[in-house]
Amino acid sequence: MDPKIVYKVQQALKTFINERILSVDLDIESAQNSEIALSFVAPDKNFFDKAVSDEPTVNCYLIGIAEDVTRRQSEPPRTYLNTAQTHRVYQKEPRFVSLTYMLTVWSKAEAGSAELEHLVLSYLLCGLGAYDFLPEEILNKYGVEDKPYGIRTQLFGNEHSEKVSGQVWQALGSTPKPTLLLSLSVPVPVFTPDILPIIQEIETDMENKST
Repeated sequence: MDPKIVYKVQQALKTFINERILSVDLDIESAQNSEIALSFVAPDKNFFDKAVSDEPTVNCYLIGIAEDVTRRQSEPPRTYLNTAQTHRVYQKEPRFVSLTYMLTVWSKAEAGSAELEHLVLSYLLCGLGAYDFLPEEILNKYGVEDKPYGIRTQLFGNEHSEKVSGQVWQALGSTPKPTLLLSLSVPVPVFTPDILPIIQEIETDMENKST
């Protein structure tokens, strides 16, 4: 089990959002030349005062960690061939952990801030909705061991996310903003994989032994 798994997944998520979702040209007059910032801190008054400017800022705040029981019950044991093709790895079922993030967009612009925030939310909605799993090349960059299951993404969170997000706004003492909820179902290995041999050569005895 990797004790840095949550940190590594968040770094991968940060790169994913910056490189795959927010690398866009905003096409309305009020947003020309805008650069979209990304923050993972709590969206409280301190965040608004110090981190938010006239340019749009996406806040991606982790609001919940829970076991993804549904996926755990539906995933069968799997094996995969190693890179050198010398053996197979039998992967016992991991624990699936759901990380739920609350995404909001912020701006201090006096004119058109609401329209700008809604535009960025639209990009987030369309961009995140196009992916069912986090890209493997990004996960590999941060050493996230997700094979053979992958890290599944679920837009709008899970069945508990809406209640949790309401509690977060209440705890922060902030006025609720339009929110996108993103849940990542992360396989967390808790068992040591078994190494299985593979058949590399087959010898057959064709000699007729009949008498």
